Amino acid sequence: MASDTATLPKPAHITVRVGPDGAPNIEAFRCGDCDAVVTEQTIGCRACGSRQSPQAFRSPEAGALWTWSVVYRSYPGIEVPFVSAIVDLDGGLTLKGTVIGADHDSLHQGMRLKLVFDDAGGARDKEGAPYIGFHFIPEGDA
Repeated sequence: MASDTATLPKPAHITVRVGPDGAPNIEAFRCGDCDAVVTEQTIGCRACGSRQSPQAFRSPEAGALWTWSVVYRSYPGIEVPFVSAIVDLDGGLTLKGTVIGADHDSLHQGMRLKLVFDDAGGARDKEGAPYIGFHFIPEGDA
């Protein structure tokens, strides 16, 4: 029996998880002692020194723009300008990503953004399986 795992999307970022149905979500880890949130599982908390492993949780996919930079020069094949941003998600996780669909002059600290999953620029592994990445859009946009 052939396996369908080669056709399932693969995560293009450490926080992206892909379910058996191919549906993506964002996973983070929270310390039970100090509530610090990190992107990867550790054996203890790096923030408070707790010896308890932070516990996995599904992160909310909306948050506030913390800071950003409009990039006017990039690698060949990368369309510029684009907005590279740091976004504080509502569950405590902070992610770096690209903001799409917002006028550069309308950006402001605290602006509400929504995480949207995408095809990671069309990237595929050597077997042809697609990757799943993400970007941000203004929260009111669909």
